[in-house]
Amino acid sequence: MASSSVMRQVSTAIQPQVFINFRGSELRRSFIAFLEPAMREANINVFIDELELMGTDLENLLVRIEESKVALAIFSKDYTSSVWCLDELVKIKECKDQGGLKVIPIFYKLEPSVVKYLQGSFGDNFRNLKRNHQHEPVKTQKWEEALTSITQTRGMRLPEQSDRSDKEFINSIVKEVKKLLANIPIVEKPPREVTNQSRGIFFVPARRLDITHSEKPENWTWNSIYDGQSEADIEVAMLITVYWLHITGNFHTRKLTPGTKYEVVFILNLDDTAAGWEEPVTLKLKLEHRGGSQSIQERTLSLDDYIGDGNNWVDIQVGEFEAPPKSAAAKIFFSLHQYVDTDRKDGLVVKGVAIRPTARDQVTI
Repeated sequence: MASSSVMRQVSTAIQPQVFINFRGSELRRSFIAFLEPAMREANINVFIDELELMGTDLENLLVRIEESKVALAIFSKDYTSSVWCLDELVKIKECKDQGGLKVIPIFYKLEPSVVKYLQGSFGDNFRNLKRNHQHEPVKTQKWEEALTSITQTRGMRLPEQSDRSDKEFINSIVKEVKKLLANIPIVEKPPREVTNQSRGIFFVPARRLDITHSEKPENWTWNSIYDGQSEADIEVAMLITVYWLHITGNFHTRKLTPGTKYEVVFILNLDDTAAGWEEPVTLKLKLEHRGGSQSIQERTLSLDDYIGDGNNWVDIQVGEFEAPPKSAAAKIFFSLHQYVDTDRKDGLVVKGVAIRPTARDQVTI
């Protein structure tokens, strides 16, 4: 069932990895209408300006560029008719020069030399725009510098007269972007347990879990979401495809209130297209006491029942236990696995694991 507690009421908006800079009136209903879904199908987080809320100004879009890891600057015939496009391009150049952004110039039915040397109607449009903004010489100079700089970066082009289709060109762009993303290290704060002290809830983020093959971009991708409870960004693991699934983690009970009964739950999401979950997963909780004694709980559950639960996170309970005295603190180990290697699994998003008092032991505030 869908999550309902404070711990789970968080935004699922994923920060962009790839920003697309393009002339909307020219390409939005044609080239972009095919490029964007192709990238999403390849599990690439893509941002285009129509995703912003109505009324958002350019400053918000410039922040989106700063958040991105890769930018595609798509030059088309009418590109230089847009102040918006050129202002974005200036910001892209700034982020590129600072080393925080990889840029791929895309020349769509346009030669790179036309952009670099402002030739033909592309150049005429730019000069007209420059005349209209002659009272802002610094701004127009930055436009020109950005056009020159970005075109010096190795890019991709589809000539106007080409044997390649838009679809083939888009496929090659997607491959290039995936290669770039795979080689960009994730810079993050050390993962930590997030707590909600007033409710006695502890959260182990996905980055602290051991997820088999999570280091392989062909199997998993990592993306950031804003967590309303901790008021910070955390990373979630998004499954691209695996046959063999194994997720484990651990937690020490010394942080818990002795005598209180806790439950351990995986916080997951399965999108509408998730597949390969017909066979149940096995959930296991082990409490390992000092001296070596153990108590183990194990059960199976079909995740197939949770597919298509919208943007809601779902709670998958592993088990319950009573926190021992501080003097006899124990360690808990929890896992979720499915070893049916004939089932190709996808569509799973792992947020993390919550250790929290059961409903009857919930602290009231």
